[in-house]
Amino acid sequence: MPSITPITLYGPPVLIALALIWGFGRILYLRRTAGVSVLAVLGRKRNPVEAGAGVVALVLNLYMIARPFWPSLDDRLMVQPFAYAHWGVLLMAIGILIAMISQMDMGRSWRIGLPEELEEDQPLITGGLYQFSRNPIYVGIMLFLLGSVVVAPGPVTIASLVLSWIFISLIIRAEEDFLAREFGEAFDAYKARVRRWL
Repeated sequence: MPSITPITLYGPPVLIALALIWGFGRILYLRRTAGVSVLAVLGRKRNPVEAGAGVVALVLNLYMIARPFWPSLDDRLMVQPFAYAHWGVLLMAIGILIAMISQMDMGRSWRIGLPEELEEDQPLITGGLYQFSRNPIYVGIMLFLLGSVVVAPGPVTIASLVLSWIFISLIIRAEEDFLAREFGEAFDAYKARVRRWL
């Protein structure tokens, strides 16, 4: 039976911490330098899909952070050790890196949640990683989730992957409706040229 290594046990919490530090830092940076409130989701009531995605993310992150400090947690949650779990940490890191680069590619247009309306001078982003995928941030998130399944294959990670796929697919549809309404033909042309995922 494969054993849990330090990288598969401590790697995910470190990556989660780095992603959170990056995210909060990016929010503060955009607020201070561009006067942008990234948290568009706070400007309106959160819908059930966004709330569900948030709960799934919270549960998965808490589980991954708790694993090193509660050794019996994996047994209680029926996690099956996997010989190639270290590759899962690499997938998680690549996912976070893709999400970070995608946020930078969006510049001051990056938002968490859909705003009520497009802000002045907010362009349609089609460069950087957005020339390969219309949703590279979500591609990064899904790679992170797939990596978590490889690191700790069990009900929590598998459910997180499946539920996140469902929630993210619904969020993408809402975002695409918003972009089609705000950018019209420009978004239609972009949509025809670049795939939703990869």
